[in-house]
This record gives sequence, C-alpha cells and structure tokens, in this order.
Amino acid sequence: MMAMNDGMWLSDHAPGLKVLGAASRQPSCLHSARNGADNCSPDAGHVAPNRAADSARPKVVRSRRIKCARCVFRWCSVHATIGQHRIQPNTARCSMTQTTPRHNPHLSLVLRSQAKLLSARSLQEAATALANELATAFSLRAACVGVVTDGSARLIATAHLAAPDKRDLNDPLVTAAMDEAIDQAAVVVFPEQNAAGLNVTRAHQMLARRSGTALCTVPILAETSPIGALLLEHEPDAVFSAEMLEAVEQIAALAGPVIELRQRAEAPVLQRVGNALRPPGKAPAPRTRLLGLAAAVLVLAALLVPLPHTLTADARIEGEIQRAMVAPVDGFIEKAFVRPGDVVEQGQTLVRLADRELQLERRKLESELAQHDNAFAAAQSEADRGKMVLAHARGEESGARIALIDHQLERSLIRAPMDSVVLTGNLDQAEGTPVQRGDVLLVLAPQARYRLMIEVDERDIARVAAGAAGQVALSALPDTAMRFTVQRVMPVTTDRDGRHFVEVEAQLDAPAAATQPGMRGYARIESGTSPLLSQLTRRLRGWFELQIWAWLGL
Repeated sequence: MMAMNDGMWLSDHAPGLKVLGAASRQPSCLHSARNGADNCSPDAGHVAPNRAADSARPKVVRSRRIKCARCVFRWCSVHATIGQHRIQPNTARCSMTQTTPRHNPHLSLVLRSQAKLLSARSLQEAATALANELATAFSLRAACVGVVTDGSARLIATAHLAAPDKRDLNDPLVTAAMDEAIDQAAVVVFPEQNAAGLNVTRAHQMLARRSGTALCTVPILAETSPIGALLLEHEPDAVFSAEMLEAVEQIAALAGPVIELRQRAEAPVLQRVGNALRPPGKAPAPRTRLLGLAAAVLVLAALLVPLPHTLTADARIEGEIQRAMVAPVDGFIEKAFVRPGDVVEQGQTLVRLADRELQLERRKLESELAQHDNAFAAAQSEADRGKMVLAHARGEESGARIALIDHQLERSLIRAPMDSVVLTGNLDQAEGTPVQRGDVLLVLAPQARYRLMIEVDERDIARVAAGAAGQVALSALPDTAMRFTVQRVMPVTTDRDGRHFVEVEAQLDAPAAATQPGMRGYARIESGTSPLLSQLTRRLRGWFELQIWAWLGL
C-alpha cells in the first residue's frame, strides 16, 4: 500500500517524469512518446503518453513548469525509497509490483544539476553550470547545451575536460547533430549500441569523424515541444550505459521547464508581449497574423496623420504691474503692519523704520538754528552787517538740514502707492533687523490685473510667436483651464535650476475669480499641426542634427 501511495504521489507531483524500471531501455522511446504511440515496448521499462488510449488508462502528463525545487527533492526521495515500479499500460487499473529496493547512484547528480539550474541568474549561466556538471560527473571530453531558436538549434554553453580543442559556439556540426536528434525527438547515440536502431545519425557520424569521440544527444522537452538538446562527447571506445542514459534523460526532463522559463524571461519585450497574448503551445493563426498586420498599418497611419501640436511649459501668475518697496535709508525695521497676501489701500502705512537717531539729529539742528537766529538778531542790533550775513547763512544751512531730516522721517514710514495686494515680504519676525538703503522690503501688485509668464524651453521657442493662443491650468485650480494669448517673447534666455528657457508674456482672456499672483501651473501653447511621428521624434531629430553639425559641419 505504501508503494501504491508513493506511486500515485509521483503521478500527481511530477507528471513530467517517467516511471523507470530495472530493465534495459531503448533510445527510441522518446520518439514513440513524441508521436503519441499507444505504448512502448515492455522491455523499455517506462510508460509513454498514450493520446488515443481509453481515458481509464493511467497517463503520465508533463506539467508546464516545475513549480519549485521542493517537488524535485521529494520525488527523488520517493524514487530512492520505493524502489523500481512498472505501470501496466493495457490494464484499466494501475497495478505496481514492488521489487527489491535499489539505490540509484545518479540521483544526487540529478539533484545537483537541477539545483544549479535553479540558482543561476541567467540562461547562459544555467546552461554553463549544467554542461560543467555533466562533463565532470561522467568524465566526458565535452558537454554541450543548445536551445531552439527560430526553428534550429543554437549552441549556448560548452564544457571541456579533456578536449584538445575548445568548441566554438557557432560550430555547424554540433548544431546539426542537435537538430538531428530534435527532429527525430529521440535519443541519438553514435556509434549505435543497438543494432536494430532506426535513428538517422548522419550529422553525428560527421561530428564523430572530425572529433574522434563517441556521441550522445538527448532532446530537451518542455510540455511536448523540443526546446533544446544536450550533446555529450565521450572517449571513442566508451559505452553510454543504460543507467547513464537514464540519468541524462531525467536531467533533460527536469531542465526543460527551467530553460523554457529562462528563455521567456530573457526574451525581447515584443516577443514576451506576443507570448502573453498567444495561448500557450499554439502558433499564431493566419487570422491573427492578418489582424496584427492590420493593427500595425493603422498605427503607422495614425503616426502619419497631421494632428494639432501643443507645447507644454511651466507657467506662473504675476501682477501686471509690480512695485518694489525699498528701504530709503540705512536703519532698522521698527514695525511691520502687513504680511504677504494682505490687501492694502493707497497711502496705508506698511512698514515703519526706526527714526530715533533722525529725531535726535533734528533736535540738534533746531538748537543750532535758534543760536543762529539769536546771533543774527544781535548783529542786527549792533548794525554789524558782516555778522548779520554770516548768521543768516548759518541759519539757512541749519534750516535746510532740518528739511532734509523731515523728508527722511517721512520716508521712514513706507506707505502703499496704490490699491494693491502684498506679494512678498514677510517682516513679522524681522523687527529690529538692520537694513541698508535700497534693500527690497515688500513687493506689491494691483488687484485683478495679472499677466501670465510662461517658461518655454529654448529648443521650442522657435515655434512660439506673438498672437499664439493656449490654455493654462494652475495647481490651485486644476479643474479650471483659462485661455490666454501670447503678447511678447522675451529676447533673452534665462538659466535657472539647470534649465535654459525663454520667458513668454501672455494675457489671460478671462481670469478666474480665485486667481492670485504667485500661483503656478502648466501652460499649453498651440503651435499648428504636424504628424504625430514628427511630434514624438522632434527632440531626437534636433539633437541628432546638432551632433551631425558639431562633428561633420553638415
């Protein structure tokens, strides 16, 4: 009963593997399995798929993929403990006869090979590891791994132990020998060890004649399709034993799904998309090809049809007029009465600078002016004309200096020149901070009078002209697209944050009520029509033309 349960587990968890017996095997069984024969010779010691047999007959179906290495290890442990079993192909029920348990010396090789395939990071690395493992385990002259590409075998990895010449990956004889075994879906051995063998061995004969070795090629299958082959080169007088062939076929059976997955993972993007859209194991139907061709034609036509072209660039809202309020004299900020965003009226006090020193200076000058007036009166009473003139001149000088200080005191109160909104200048935390004459303290802009500044990349500025129309969407108002008209293109290029752009001034046709200076967003400028392909490749073509001119002067 234990043998029966283990055997059923084997069919469920490793359907891609054959249940092997103790009798000698025939290399042509793979050919029978490929062609869907009813059964193989009972002496072959294994069961091949029978597509025409009754549904009650036990079948061994190859799984699409080896899900994980755990199933492989469990299968090998069961195979080592339950011994060898035989499934009777012509009975309605599966009857197993347990024979004397026998240790298979090649099970560890199967495990090592599969572990190296699964641990490799690429198909090339996996194939090289597999070839090295086979060459070392069986003391081969060479071991080659090939995959099917565009209908023919392609050599991707080789391993050499005693070969005098290294195998070229483009060796036509090796690929021809692999194709010969893949086309027949059979294990090909040369020189043939079975006199009754019916396999074609012409390519193997030519390769053996050149290299002076005995050859064995085992196809690698995934599902029911060949995806590659293993080619082994042994000493000319060596014999490929039944146990060795059995182990190599087991390795090939387990390597098939892994190699197929590696090929799909490393395939080009278009091929992977085609594989994802196409049902597994089916070639594209003629109708599918026609639909694909029609789709390609439609895409090409869409690329050549002229479409409206727009340029996208960063944009910001500014006041139509901006007035900078600067420090009139050197001094200190005594009090700030407004903050950015406040609406102010004409004549409203915005900032007051410290005027204590000016007040002291004014009092000093007033005292000097009084002294000069007294001196003038005394000279006048003495009828001293010279002193009168001198006192009068000094008095005029002191009066002028007082008038200048009064003007400075007036300017220490910074007032709004018009009804406007404060854009920049947060001075709440700047009280007592020293300022120098000419320092910008606040920036004001009139309300409801805006202009749009667009930062157009210098590579696109040739497609922008005054009068062009477009739309702008602000970050604060993403659902409101406002129309604008380009007024002028600035004649200079600006460099900011590593970008080179030209500022374009535009006028909003109908600003939204919530629009405020300082808002930023994206603007799209209409620049005529051109084919979609030209729009997509414009930057690339411009860069290529510039490089050609820089290198060749054309």
